[in-house]
Amino acid sequence: MTLPEAASTPDSAQSGKPLHILLAMCYLLHRTGAEMFTRDLAMWLRRRGHAVTIFATAFGDMANELRFASIACVTDLADVAARPDVIVGNTHQETVRALLHFHDVPVLTICHDRSDDHGRPAQFAQVVRHVAVDENCAERLVHEFGIGRERIELIQNGVDLARFPRRGELPPRARTALLFSNYASHNAQLEEIRAACVQRGFSLDVIGSGTGNHLPDPAEALGRYDIVFGKGRCATEALCTGNAVVVLDPVWGMGEMVTAANVAHSRRWNFGRALLVRPVTRENVGAELDRYDAGDAAKAADWMRATGGLDVTLGAFEDCVRRAVQEHPVIEVPASRRADEASRYVGDWVRRGYPSAAHVNIASLHQHVAGLQQSFNEHQRMYQTRIEQLQAEAVRQQAETAQWQVETRRQIEQSCADADARTAEAEHQTRQARAELAQLQAKLHEVYASRSWRVTKPLRRIYTLVQSNAPRP
Repeated sequence: MTLPEAASTPDSAQSGKPLHILLAMCYLLHRTGAEMFTRDLAMWLRRRGHAVTIFATAFGDMANELRFASIACVTDLADVAARPDVIVGNTHQETVRALLHFHDVPVLTICHDRSDDHGRPAQFAQVVRHVAVDENCAERLVHEFGIGRERIELIQNGVDLARFPRRGELPPRARTALLFSNYASHNAQLEEIRAACVQRGFSLDVIGSGTGNHLPDPAEALGRYDIVFGKGRCATEALCTGNAVVVLDPVWGMGEMVTAANVAHSRRWNFGRALLVRPVTRENVGAELDRYDAGDAAKAADWMRATGGLDVTLGAFEDCVRRAVQEHPVIEVPASRRADEASRYVGDWVRRGYPSAAHVNIASLHQHVAGLQQSFNEHQRMYQTRIEQLQAEAVRQQAETAQWQVETRRQIEQSCADADARTAEAEHQTRQARAELAQLQAKLHEVYASRSWRVTKPLRRIYTLVQSNAPRP
């Protein structure tokens, strides 16, 4: 496609002054990869001094965060009074709506996905550059839409290294694993992963909206795990944290353990769908778990942190945006060509049958379901915590009861021993007394049997008689 002639260059494009950048996105509701990229790009550009406006069909809780950072969030392009210097389009429909509204503004489109309709490029004369986040998306632009490879820039998603600090050294033998994916659910694939982990003595946790355990900021959680299953942004964040990573998606399949030897290749394909060439089975998962090597995982993490930082990525985007504005500050499209492009777009829109309102309703429904899942998960954790507390209390009471029984038994045994000792002593004294009595009886018998006792018998009688007749005092 031949680009129209550029008109005179505005001062902001020539002098490197701050730009007014309009970011177009379908919605900011779920904190998916594309949504988080839009958020990160907007906040980074704002910190760089640019004026940033985000146009989306619907916003969630991220809107408050963005507005707090002085970033405008609009759902109606009529609310954008000032002409932007450039439009950065992340999704097809919203990009077209923005460029039709601002008909002379240069447009840069980003392809975030190989198959989804929102990843189709807007094919209008205002589009001066196409960006692909990995080789898979670049192939889509070339082979499905006929865009020359020279017009495509490969700028891969980056990770905020300050938000995802490096964890401590991995242990020689892994013990904990995490499935990090919004697409994970309580299904057969999850059970296969869990079975492989159980066979090796690993504990497995799951983070993601699909299981009701959505974490707005997973950075702190990643540091608690040795091995992480994930793809795309999830895999990138885990690598930067220092985890050993197995490229896996519960829906699409699985790839390999990321190593120092394959990390560059895997990164170029964004740890994404093109690498998911095997089914998720306990045998395949187990084979990759058995490749765990703490030293090799550390080398892969070093490479990722050196090349995959958010500043590197967003710096490349800022440079791309500035070059687009400098080379094509104002796009003048003949009315006939604009009519042809609009006609082709409307025809395609009718053929595909885009129910935009339904998309928004579905997105809102997904957000509501995710909220319900999160609430259910929180209640489940609360009840589980209470159950664990009650179980711990029962164990404590059982331990106290057992200790009391032991102490009581000891006291009874001591009392019995004391009683036995006293009884034995009494029996000993009784035997001794009987022996003494027997000796006395024997002596008395000797006295009675003696001759002197018989001779003195008359005298004893006389004495007894005298004593009985003697006057009493």
